[in-house]
Amino acid sequence: MIRAFRADTDYPALADLLSADGAERPVTAAELRGRDAALPNEDRLSTDRRGRLTGHGRVRLVQPGPAGDLLGYATAWRAPWTPPGDLASLAVSAPGRAPAWLLPLYDGLERWGREVGAGRLLGRLPDEHDGSTSAGRDSPGDLTGLLLGRGYRVDAHVRSASAPVGPHLPGPQPPPGLFLDTLATTTAPEPERQLHHLYRETLRDNPGFADALPEFDRWRAEVLAGPGGRPDWVFTAECAGRIVGATVVHATEDPLACRVDYTAVLRAWRGRGLARTLKLHAARHLLGHGVRTAHTEVETGNVPMVAVNTALGYRWGAGHRRLVKEL
Repeated sequence: MIRAFRADTDYPALADLLSADGAERPVTAAELRGRDAALPNEDRLSTDRRGRLTGHGRVRLVQPGPAGDLLGYATAWRAPWTPPGDLASLAVSAPGRAPAWLLPLYDGLERWGREVGAGRLLGRLPDEHDGSTSAGRDSPGDLTGLLLGRGYRVDAHVRSASAPVGPHLPGPQPPPGLFLDTLATTTAPEPERQLHHLYRETLRDNPGFADALPEFDRWRAEVLAGPGGRPDWVFTAECAGRIVGATVVHATEDPLACRVDYTAVLRAWRGRGLARTLKLHAARHLLGHGVRTAHTEVETGNVPMVAVNTALGYRWGAGHRRLVKEL
């Protein structure tokens, strides 16, 4: 029987459920309470002049087990910067349960989405990885097939990849008229504002991007000042004080590993090998900081970036598919 999440009793069981499959770092009930405490206490959902859902709010549903445990959990939410009409979602089941057990939870999310006036529900499902290291060979799992039969569609397929960072990589060779720098040392005017503009201009071309870019302060808190962010690991390509490309790298809990968060080049500067140059620029710098492995994610429809990463020795692993349901 599906019911609403109970904040007074369900956090320990939810922490166990979210930590059960080992795919992510284990989480505690205290951590989950702390995350929720940072969110607004009440929903503030509204509609814009075109009747599209705006504001922020969420629903959380659980399928309780017989011993106070949780057999399934699902949530749908939107933040103020989420595109009008959209809801994001997540559904998790206990290990070993058949995919069909999650369908009632999806039904609950869809009902809530329609009640609040959402236009579509976005979700993500992990790949069933077959061990192949070639891009694009994972086949959809059983749950994906069930959801496709219920009106969902696959909107994007994001793959993980990793590569060694070492002296075997060639040095970066910037195109004529450009020089390479970092956000920590650049003399470009208002470099953080320029970087935010670079994100805004390039994310629209990324087939793996479905959200809206947050305003500057929120974006800066997440990308530059959030966990792992450091200005000397934001690698820039510049021309006459203008940042025309960048690779943003985040530190991880493992000092030998980093995460390449985003690589972008303005349209007018594409086709010159600048993305590859930026990644080599980053690798040379990171090697000096003791980093030996770089991890990243790329949408398989982003053919140029898949090609760049493959040429640099990235090996492809599992990822996730983004599913969309029109409500």
